[in-house]
Amino acid sequence: MAEEDAKHGRLRPSDADVTRELTSPASAASPQEDPPLSPDAQAPDDWDHFGDPVVNRKDYKGKGKAPLRPTISHTTTGTSMAADFSEGRLETTVGSPQKELAGTKDAYVSYLVTTKSDFQSFQRPEFSVRRRFTDFVFLWKQLSKEFPQCAIPPLPDKHKLEYVRGDRFGPDFTQRRAHSLHRFLKRMTLHPVLRRAALLIIFLETPDWNQQMRGRTSRGASLSDSPSAAGGTSGGIVDSFTESLLNTFTKPHKPDKRFIEVNERAAKLADDLSNVEKVTQRVVRREHDLEDDYTDLAVQCQKLISLEPGVESTLTSFASSVATTSQGLKALKEHTDQDYLTSLRDMDAYIQAVKSLLKTRENKQLDFEALTDYLARTATERDALASAAPGTSGLGASGFLRSKVEDLRGIDHEQSRRQRLRKLEVEIERLTNEVEQAKKTSEAFDEHTVKEVKDFERIKALEFRDTLGALAERNVEFFKRTVETWEGFLEGLEREEEERRRERENERQVQVTGSGGERSEGGEVVA
Repeated sequence: MAEEDAKHGRLRPSDADVTRELTSPASAASPQEDPPLSPDAQAPDDWDHFGDPVVNRKDYKGKGKAPLRPTISHTTTGTSMAADFSEGRLETTVGSPQKELAGTKDAYVSYLVTTKSDFQSFQRPEFSVRRRFTDFVFLWKQLSKEFPQCAIPPLPDKHKLEYVRGDRFGPDFTQRRAHSLHRFLKRMTLHPVLRRAALLIIFLETPDWNQQMRGRTSRGASLSDSPSAAGGTSGGIVDSFTESLLNTFTKPHKPDKRFIEVNERAAKLADDLSNVEKVTQRVVRREHDLEDDYTDLAVQCQKLISLEPGVESTLTSFASSVATTSQGLKALKEHTDQDYLTSLRDMDAYIQAVKSLLKTRENKQLDFEALTDYLARTATERDALASAAPGTSGLGASGFLRSKVEDLRGIDHEQSRRQRLRKLEVEIERLTNEVEQAKKTSEAFDEHTVKEVKDFERIKALEFRDTLGALAERNVEFFKRTVETWEGFLEGLEREEEERRRERENERQVQVTGSGGERSEGGEVVA
C-alpha cells in the first residue's frame, strides 16, 4: 500500500509528523515544568508527542484527521503540574463494587477508584471517585487513539457468559472485574508515558466525568462529519483493510533480530502462563472440593451431638474448628480464583497488546521496504528509457507495443520518451523523499518500541511480584490460622482432659478420706 500511495502521488505528510514527534525532545524522560491549568487550557507542549494520533494507518496515507491535543477541563486552584511525572508518586486502587439504580433496567455496577499522589495538578493528595466499566472502556479507547505508539494495557473482556446468564451483578463476577480494573490502572500509572496523559488525570479526579465523555464524543463526531474526513472514509477503510490483508502474508526482507527475540519470548511466556493457568484451575477446584468436604463434616459432627451427649463439648469444639477451616479454605479459594487466576489471563491479554505493537512496527518496516523497492524499479525504468536508442519508446515487448500505439496516434517517439523521462525524474525525486521519511519513521518507531518492551518487562516483573506475593501471603495466613484453630482445639481437649483427671482424683480422695474416717476411733473399725 505504501507503493500505491507513492504511485498516486500521495506524500503522506503525517510520516514527517511521526518522525518529528517520536524523536522530539518532548519524548525525554524529564519534561519541562508545565504551566498552571485552567478550565479551557490546552495541554502543555510537551504532551504533543504523546497526545497526537500520529501513527494512525489513515494518517499514514495522508487521509487522517487533524490531531487534537488533550484538554484539561477541571479547575485547579493556582497549582501547576509536577515537574517530572515519571518520578512522582501515583498509586491507584479499584474495589468496593456497588450496584447502582437497583431495580431498574438501567442498573449498573460502579467501582471505587482511590488515588494517592504527590502530583501538584491534583487538588488533594488522596481522593476517591466512582466509575463504571463503560467509563474505563471510554478511557481505553481514547488513550488507544492518542497513544498508538504505546502498548495500551487491555481491559477485561466485556462479553462474558455472566451477561447471558444474568450474573453480572453477582459478587464473584464484580470482584473479578474489580481486580482486573485495578491491574489496568496500575499498569497505566507505572507506564512513564501513559501516567502523564491528561485524560487519565481527569479520569482519576474529576467528578464530572460524564461531561468529559460527552464533550470528547461530540468533538469526535463533528470531526468525522467534516467534509475532509468524510471524503476519504470509505477509501480509507478499504485501503486499511487491504493493507492489513497484504501485510499479513508479507514478511520484512531484513527482520530485526531484537524484535524477533521479543516475539519469541512473548509467545513462550504466553504458553507458560497457559500451563500455569491450567494447574491453578485444578488447585482452585481442589480447594473448592475441600471446602465442601469440611463444611459437610462440620454439619455431620453437629448431628452427632444429640446422639452422644457425653462428648457434647468435644464434638461442638471439633465441628467449630472444622467450620473455621472451611471458611479459611473458601477465602483462599476466592483469592486464588478471583485475583491470581484472573491476573494470569490479564497478563496474557497484555502480552497480546505488546505483540500487536510489534506487528504495527513491522508494518512500518514493510512500508519502508515497499517504497524502497518501488523506487528501485522506477530508477531501473528510467535508466532503461534513458539508454534506449533515439526515436524509440523503450526496450522489450512493452517498448515495442508502445511504439506501435504511438505510430497509430501520430506521436513523435523522441518527444514521448523525453516526457516520460521527465515524469520519471519527478517521481524518483518524490519517492526519494518518501523513502527517507519512511526510513526515519521506521527507525523512530523501532526505538520507541524498544522502550515500550522495556517498560512492559518492568511492569510485568512488578506485577508478578505483587500477585505471587499476595498469593503467598494468603496461603501463609490460611495455614497460620488453621494451625491456630487446631492448636486451640487441642488445648481445649487438654483442658477438658485435665479437668476430668482432677475430678477423678477428687473423687478418689473423697473415697479414701471416707474409708480412713471409719477406722480412726481407737484404731478400731467402727461397725
